[in-house]
Amino acid sequence: MYSKPFNDSLKQQFAIISALIIREMTTRYGNKFGGYMWAVLDPVLFIAILTIVFSAVAHIPPLGRSFMLFFATGYASFYIYRSTADQVANAVEANRALLNYPIVRPYDAIVSRVLLQAATLFVVNLLLFGVMSFFVEIGPIRMGPILAASAIGLTLGAGVGISNIVWFHLNSTYQHIWGVINRPAFMVSGVFFLPEAIPLPYRDVLMWNPLVHLVGLFRMGFYPTYRASYVDLPYVIGLAVFSVVFGLFLVWLFDARLREPK
Repeated sequence: MYSKPFNDSLKQQFAIISALIIREMTTRYGNKFGGYMWAVLDPVLFIAILTIVFSAVAHIPPLGRSFMLFFATGYASFYIYRSTADQVANAVEANRALLNYPIVRPYDAIVSRVLLQAATLFVVNLLLFGVMSFFVEIGPIRMGPILAASAIGLTLGAGVGISNIVWFHLNSTYQHIWGVINRPAFMVSGVFFLPEAIPLPYRDVLMWNPLVHLVGLFRMGFYPTYRASYVDLPYVIGLAVFSVVFGLFLVWLFDARLREPK
C-alpha cells in the first residue's frame, strides 16, 4: 500500500490546520475589529464589576493594595481554563461540515481551536495587564509562575473540552447538566478570596479543585512575597495531562460517531 512520505503528510496537516484556524478566526470574531474587541472586553468588564462591588464593601483586598490587580490575577487565570474548555468542547460541532472530507479529522479541529485559543489568550492578557499598568502599580513580576499557570490552565481546559466533545455529542442532557455544575466553579476557585482564609476542614475540600492551585500559582507571579504553599504542582500537572490523554482517547474511540449529526 502506498503511503505518503512523512514530510508530505506533515505539510498537509499544517495546511489543514492553518486553513481551519483562519476559518475559526472569521467565524468566531468576524471580519470587523469589534469582533476581536469583545474577546478583550469580556474579562475586562467582569474584573471591573468585581472591583467596583468589592471595593464598595471592603477597605482592603485580601492581597496587596489594589482590588483591580487582585481580581485581575484571579479571573485571568480562571478565564484561561474556562474559555479554553468552552471553545474546545465546540470544536468538532462547529466544523462538522468539513468532517465530510476524509482528510479532515476531529483532531485537526481540536488542534486548530487550541492554537487559536492560546494565541487569543496571550493577546488578551497582554492587553489586559499592559493597559492596567497605567492605572495600577504593578511591581516586579516573575514570569515563571505566570507562564506555568497559563500552560497548565490551557492544558487542563483543553483536556476537559476534548472529553466534553464526546460527552456533549452522545448526550445533550449531559451538556445542560455540565453547564449547571460548572457554573459555581468561579465561586470556589479563589478568584475573589485566598484559600488561606478558609477554615479547616473546608480548605482541605477546596484543595481538590485544581483551579484553586492555578489561581494561586498565577498570583505568585504578580505578588513576589506571596508563597501560596498550598499549590500542588504534581497534582495539577498530572490532572491536566491525564485529561488531555483521556479526552484524545475518547475522540479516537468515537471518531465515527463524531462525524455523524447529533
